[in-house]
Amino acid sequence: MRDNVSVRQWQDLYRMGAFASQSRAVQIEAGWYDWFCRDEGLAGRLKKIAPVVMGITDPFILDNYYLWFKNNCPLSGPLYDDVRFEPLSGERDGKYFVVTKDSPHEKSKWTLYTERYGFQEPEFQCGNVRQMVERLNQLGPELAQGAPDPQNHLPHQLKAAHKAPKRKEAER
Repeated sequence: MRDNVSVRQWQDLYRMGAFASQSRAVQIEAGWYDWFCRDEGLAGRLKKIAPVVMGITDPFILDNYYLWFKNNCPLSGPLYDDVRFEPLSGERDGKYFVVTKDSPHEKSKWTLYTERYGFQEPEFQCGNVRQMVERLNQLGPELAQGAPDPQNHLPHQLKAAHKAPKRKEAER
């Protein structure tokens, strides 16, 4: 069984090559939890999604989260991967988040979903890993402050749908 190591520890292990082997046991140690691809394909998939993890420099995420990976099999479309960031404390409290890569259901290559949005809509989408890493490093201080009021952090599409009715409409 895999120990939940911090993101910082995971980065160190990755840099040392601890997860380079295609061995199923090694890939489980790397954090693969569920997959639909062949076992031998996990190391290559890890190499493609690892840059988003390796770019994290925010101390709150580095020291207070562990991660795990999932290879998803949608009803239609190709397999795609995500990395899930879970608080080491075991208490999500609105702080759990997921980064998907190459989902056939998303508009962009990289997509961030956070628990604070309830997972109905992405919080952030972008076309390259640099932009996603930048957003994750901004997310760290927000999460360190505690679970925010979701209404203040809704994506633009949802803010419009959740706006309070105008006064005259509210009086009807």
